Amino acid sequence: MIKSQIFSKETNKTVEEVSKLIKLKAKDYGFIIRYDTDMAKEFNEHNVNVDDDFEYRTIMLCIPQKAYNSIKSNSNRAAIIAPKQISILRNNNINKTIISHLIIGEDFLKQILPNDEKIKESLPASCMKVVELINNIIKDDKEN
Repeated sequence: MIKSQIFSKETNKTVEEVSKLIKLKAKDYGFIIRYDTDMAKEFNEHNVNVDDDFEYRTIMLCIPQKAYNSIKSNSNRAAIIAPKQISILRNNNINKTIISHLIIGEDFLKQILPNDEKIKESLPASCMKVVELINNIIKDDKEN
């Protein structure tokens, strides 16, 4: 059983390098990039004073046909199928970039959609594809 959790890995790559690699490799895992957001810029646009060395990006992934079919099958799924998001944050204290993803597991899905058996397999499987993508991004790091 795949459990809900935050999957997180450290890398020596920069935020920009990770972002570029995700965009380059996403299609190998069946994903398109819905958006890639520079959160420092986003925060600044909303009058938040952001430190000059703050680097944080979020990338939203999607499998459009799968998402469409899933929502069409059960409209309640619309609220939960979107969290195929990757967060990329530079931690200057340890001089590493942290790549994170929220895995939506069967445990959570049993609680919110107890009678929807298909989503209990489908969504966690998509989350595990994101994990595979992240692991592929960091595979050549010597310290991971």
